[in-house]
Amino acid sequence: MFEIRRYGQGSFHAEEFMRQRVAMWQRTWMGMLSGVALATVGCAGGAPASDESAAASRLSLPPGNLLPNPSFESNVTGWSSWQGSLSRSAHASAPDGASVVRVTRTAGDMYSLDDAPDAVASTTAGTVYRASAYVAAGNAGTVGKPVVLVVRERNAAGATVGYAEDSASLTTAFQHLTVDAPVQQSGNRVDVYVLQSGAVSGNVFLADAVTLEVVPPATPGEPSHLLWSDEFDGVAGTSPNPQVWQAETGGMWDRGRTLQQYTGRTQNVQLDGSGHLRITALRETYTGGDGVTRDYTSARIHTKGRLERQYGYVEVRLKAPVGNGTWPAAWLMGSTGEWPANGEFDIFEGEGALPTLAHGTLHGPGITYGWDSPGQVDYAPARVGDAWRTFGIFWDANRVEWYADRIKRFTFARGTMGTWVFDQPNHVILNLALGDLGGDPASTVFPQVLEVDYVRWYANAPSN
Repeated sequence: MFEIRRYGQGSFHAEEFMRQRVAMWQRTWMGMLSGVALATVGCAGGAPASDESAAASRLSLPPGNLLPNPSFESNVTGWSSWQGSLSRSAHASAPDGASVVRVTRTAGDMYSLDDAPDAVASTTAGTVYRASAYVAAGNAGTVGKPVVLVVRERNAAGATVGYAEDSASLTTAFQHLTVDAPVQQSGNRVDVYVLQSGAVSGNVFLADAVTLEVVPPATPGEPSHLLWSDEFDGVAGTSPNPQVWQAETGGMWDRGRTLQQYTGRTQNVQLDGSGHLRITALRETYTGGDGVTRDYTSARIHTKGRLERQYGYVEVRLKAPVGNGTWPAAWLMGSTGEWPANGEFDIFEGEGALPTLAHGTLHGPGITYGWDSPGQVDYAPARVGDAWRTFGIFWDANRVEWYADRIKRFTFARGTMGTWVFDQPNHVILNLALGDLGGDPASTVFPQVLEVDYVRWYANAPSN
């Protein structure tokens, strides 16, 4: 699901928020029924109102706006309403031009202004759309009612797979709502709507300058003030620097949910002689020093007690395996205490069963944040392991930031949820597990390899 932005322009009670969610699903369901259609108003208006002859203010609308007729200056063509009716109305305070659309509730306790047809007929995964709208109460009885601007992504079956919103409590003055929505999958449809909930007879809201545009890709920034790095230079076939890295061994990780026996052998972890570390998973029957026999081997190495720091930006450049059943990871753990009280930052996690996805997550007492949203990047149709990728975590006493390709993907502020336990030195962990979240490796061709180009610890995150 999309990250939800609720706090841009006011807030309202959780019950109302849930009612809006119900509305979203209700609209999806209604749209799938052949006998139900949105009431589309083709045009409206008639003769211009007398005050339209006055000089009208004009906004600078996005030049790449995808929505036709965003400001309703001549009619309401290209728009429809669910459980409401539309009319064009002159308004002295119209944000753009001299007219706005007047949306009047006709049924139910929710009603909407919808683009018709959908703004985007076929999406490309990873594209980010930005919607913008100006909204106001159309009469005194609508003041204080909650309203949301929504960007919704639906698949060919009509199911909602992505949803992003900005919200407000309506006032007689126009308020600006805006929301960014990253596309989850290619080939889907995207639509835009404004929805008022808590509606009763006589409710009316006004809207103007409703737009949708593609957000240009962010420009990667540059981290600064390098504190430490391992570039994995060394003789081919040798172990990584033992003054920094230590291998963990055993076959009962994750309470036995994963399938590998970790070893410190160079068959499983070694330098390649070209500036890379290779962690190699093999299909072989192997009994470790703990007496546990497994059908796979791999490696997990860490810097605990040898290289630890508190705060900064840790970046890993890697090429992930692509086989089903593989679960590669680069992460940080607090060096004092037991999980989750010591905290965990997942710089990168991959899923062999879903090889186009990369995840970033943080964990602590009462904290699991990231993973699907907002801690996910989908490289489809490419796989994560088809190229070298860069992932990083920045943290200080107030926030955690996750980066993919040196572009910030989320910020987690101290106090957002749970107990903040991240004010302590952390160490680096690199590993390649098998099974569990990675899927079933039974049909996968081995060896499978996690390649790491470098691990770098900077004082400052990328400047974007």
